[in-house]
Order: sequence, then C-alpha cells, then structure tokens
Amino acid sequence: MSCFRNPITKYRILIGAATVVFVASSSASAFFLTDDDYAYLATQNFVRSESIFQNLGPREEARLHALINDVQTENAPAIRTKIVTDALKEFISHRRWEEMHPGQFWGDPR
Repeated sequence: MSCFRNPITKYRILIGAATVVFVASSSASAFFLTDDDYAYLATQNFVRSESIFQNLGPREEARLHALINDVQTENAPAIRTKIVTDALKEFISHRRWEEMHPGQFWGDPR
C-alpha cells in the first residue's frame, strides 16, 4: 500500500517539500533579503551589519527586497536608489517612534 493513497500523508509530503524549497532559496542570514540585496545596498553605502537591517520585520524585509528587485526601476538606478533610501528612512522613523512610545507600535490605532 502506497503512502500516497492517504491524502493527509500526501499533503504533509507536499508541505514538507515546499518548506525545504523555500528555506533553501532564502538567504542564510535574513528571511527575505538575499545576498544580492545586501550587495546592492552596499553599493548605496548601507552596511549589512547596520542595526536597521537587524531589526527589520518580515514585511519590511519583503518590501525592501521587492523595491530592490523591482523590474520597473531596473533601468533607472537613480529612481531605484531614491525609492530604497526613502523606504529605509521610513523604517528608521518607525523604529524611533516605537522607542519614544515603549510598548506601542507605530501603526497601532491606539
């Protein structure tokens, strides 16, 4: 009897395989930012070890990765640089606000 006859086992195998592929394709040091992303940021004088990169949340990392790899700005490096820099400034301002308001998040409606 094959294990694939059981739909739960088949589902678990598919989820496990998808997880392995996702983890293998992720950067070792960050969840969404790749080594290529950090290489791009280095060309813009942002160092990988800066505290802003250590404190990014998953959504911020995903957004930054998308901005760096946006095909619409691929041939417009000055525009890409401005967009990425503006996003990083926004992330930094959110951190500063959270430091000034302990226990709260900048987007919290309270």
